[in-house]
Amino acid sequence: PGVRRMDLQAFIIRGQVLSLMRKALRAARQAPPESRAEIRAEIRRSFETSRHHDDSRTIKHLLSDGRILVKQLKEMVGLTT
Repeated sequence: PGVRRMDLQAFIIRGQVLSLMRKALRAARQAPPESRAEIRAEIRRSFETSRHHDDSRTIKHLLSDGRILVKQLKEMVGLTT
């Protein structure tokens, strides 16, 4: 009861979303102390506002945008990879 089943594709995408969020939060740790909390809050807010999407194309597009934003965040805090 209350457990939502997902297919393999949804499971993989979910893992990618969680991985992206972890990368973003890790990058935020390197930001100056006075802006870390605000950056973390914005990361969480961004993921939370997109949480309702269930179309895999939309989610893949959001993931792509998110990867670009994480890369930009890393560059801003000096973690270029």
